[in-house]
Amino acid sequence: MDGLDDVNPGDIVLSVLNIGGFIILDGESHSLKRLVRGTFVMQHSVQHLEGSKFLMFDNRGGDAVGGPSRLFMVDLATGRETTIFPRADTPDSVRELFSSVEGKIDISPDRRRVIMSFTEEGVAVEVRISDGEALNVFRSLHDVSDLEQFPEERLTQAAVFRLYGVDYLDK
Repeated sequence: MDGLDDVNPGDIVLSVLNIGGFIILDGESHSLKRLVRGTFVMQHSVQHLEGSKFLMFDNRGGDAVGGPSRLFMVDLATGRETTIFPRADTPDSVRELFSSVEGKIDISPDRRRVIMSFTEEGVAVEVRISDGEALNVFRSLHDVSDLEQFPEERLTQAAVFRLYGVDYLDK
């Protein structure tokens, strides 16, 4: 894995939100190989992108007070940290999205895009990894007037549903 002799396919990545880090375990013995910490705070959904690069949903945006949440990359070989999204040119409508404790990322099968699900906000943003551009925005706002399980007072309203994940299909 690009000069990372101790990290191999089949190893396990554990995101440890409460200490602001992630752990890499040996895929067979489950022994601890690495503890990775950085400027990210309350991160999760850590995923291997390629080589020595890992992506994550950084809830607090590197700030204990919080926000906006960000798509963040760490290169284990160089130690370089990069905020992919949001950027200065990100549209106002999605630049300040903040998910205090929940969110998820899913990397596209071609490894060029990521969908970030901002759980509490009911919003997902598809981001191009190479330049951080927001390609699509999905808002989970739905008419619930026909759903019997909603209380009487909500029968004529719309509701924002929490998004626990918006994922790419790989086939």
